[in-house]
Amino acid sequence: MDIEVLLRAVESRYRQALSAAVTAKARYLALLDDPRSTPASTQHARRRWEQLDARRHEIAARMGQAEDPEHQMV
Repeated sequence: MDIEVLLRAVESRYRQALSAAVTAKARYLALLDDPRSTPASTQHARRRWEQLDARRHEIAARMGQAEDPEHQMV
């Protein structure tokens, strides 16, 4: 597979993961400020945000790994 095609695909996944993580964090922070939110809902929102952020980090690591062979060829 062409490295450029691979990087574009991984970059697209990263942008999706970043967007999801930002949305989840906003939801979590909103729940923290909402006096009607329950501790369980707040904990669930935090876990979801952390999961999505971890996924974003995994994808970023993949991007770094995909770029390494390109730098070795130059």
